[in-house]
Amino acid sequence: MKINLHTHSNYSLDGEYDAQYLIDFFKKNNFDIISITDHDTCEAYKHIEDDNESVDQRQKKIFNALVEKAKENNINLIGIDTFNPKKEYAHAAIFRMLEEDFLQKNNIRSTSDLYRISTINPSFPLYIDMHIVWPDIKELVEIIHKNNGKIFLAHPYRYNKNVIEVLEEVKNYVDGIEICNNPNSEEEVTFLYQYAKNNNLLVSCGSDYHGNNRFSLNCQYLNDDMINDILSWIQAE
Repeated sequence: MKINLHTHSNYSLDGEYDAQYLIDFFKKNNFDIISITDHDTCEAYKHIEDDNESVDQRQKKIFNALVEKAKENNINLIGIDTFNPKKEYAHAAIFRMLEEDFLQKNNIRSTSDLYRISTINPSFPLYIDMHIVWPDIKELVEIIHKNNGKIFLAHPYRYNKNVIEVLEEVKNYVDGIEICNNPNSEEEVTFLYQYAKNNNLLVSCGSDYHGNNRFSLNCQYLNDDMINDILSWIQAE
């Protein structure tokens, strides 16, 4: 049985393919189960078969909030009028608009760096409270569980924070953690699996596939116990 529980369609903006293409692609590669895990939207599932607020509208809100924070802190942005929410995320636009000196001073090397620091660190001059577009964590948990969903922490090693700190912050809100996500080392996979077992959490794995051959389709370093634990809750559902 081949399973991939972490993939992205073009509703993620940084994904390349539409939902039907993804389904056909993974069928061609002999996958039995996939999960489409887009950023900030479930539109891919509607495409397969209304949010009150579209992805475009949410990204415009985020962009406008970031621009206001930049003005408040005298941070220069170049080319504000070039932002197009259909083509890029707000943080990606701000990243390309920031001057190199600001990026270097704050050790920001990528859009991901900017996104994480500006949504996690309140002292950062471009910090914004993402509740302008998202429900708070308790409301989100209630919505997902009410609809028989499960909540997983994706790629715990990719948040520019100590992994133990990340796991401890979220363990009371999630049902499980993704123990394998390309790239991951065998040591990291083993540690996350043991952490999940110790805290009575489900486990999953996924390639974080966005298209463009960014990652392989396969998860590495899973032993039989890990695979059986993943299969046990998927088959039960």
